[in-house]
Amino acid sequence: MSYLDFHVHTTISDGMFSPEAVIAEARKNGIEALAITDHNRMLDLKELRRDNPDIFLVQGSEISCIYEDIRHVSHEIHVVALDFDPENRRLQNIFNRKRPDRRPYVEKILKRLADCGIYIGTYDDLEKEYPGSHHIGRSHIADKMRKLGYVDTAEEAFDEYIGAFGKRRAYVEAMLPYISLEECTDAILSAGGIAVLAHLFYYRMDETAEKALVRYFKTLTNEHGGMETSYGRYSEEQREYLRRLADENHLLHSAGSDFHGRDDSETMDCKFPCAEFLPLLCRLGWKL
Repeated sequence: MSYLDFHVHTTISDGMFSPEAVIAEARKNGIEALAITDHNRMLDLKELRRDNPDIFLVQGSEISCIYEDIRHVSHEIHVVALDFDPENRRLQNIFNRKRPDRRPYVEKILKRLADCGIYIGTYDDLEKEYPGSHHIGRSHIADKMRKLGYVDTAEEAFDEYIGAFGKRRAYVEAMLPYISLEECTDAILSAGGIAVLAHLFYYRMDETAEKALVRYFKTLTNEHGGMETSYGRYSEEQREYLRRLADENHLLHSAGSDFHGRDDSETMDCKFPCAEFLPLLCRLGWKL
């Protein structure tokens, strides 16, 4: 059986594996269709496609944007862009705008951690320890906290300290020039891509607000929209709820592990069968 994964990260953003290593990991897990979706970045796939003809590589990116819900509360929403034209000027301009200096953001987190009695070094120390990364950030902080024994897993570091949800003991708001959900989806569609609403439960909305977001996302994307109905950290019950919601709104089903490679608690062995996502795969040019 062949599998897909349309939500993974590399050292181009906050992943711990290089693009080549992520592809090797995908191959090891039987994944034949893969989208590398680094945060607010896009990867040149020419050489990777040439060197890996056995894997169907889809152009991808995970874009952060802002959405105001039905109660006028703002949320950071993530949209996975698939199969877009990497030469599209509108998307290039968005990605170029989303490259602020990472040092002030990371140093604020390190200061907050120090206030909690957690000392993992400086920004320069992190750069030296993770020389292959293009984007020093929370993944590296979480990995370092785990290595030094402050937490057992990187996931615990996010839940207890640096994540947007959980206890937020050392959380710092990301220093990004956010675009609106409307601008994000419009840019993806203008580049010929498919816009996929990522990890719906991440936004901590109630069911009414979730359904309103999904309905609105459909109006923005029409036949070019999808939703992650299978996600690495969701239970089968949650996945079934997402499948029903996607079907009610005529959105394509997508799937992703959200792999970062932070520690052994993260895996690409999520087993998303290609056969369950044929409508999306066919739209992407998958040859049966």
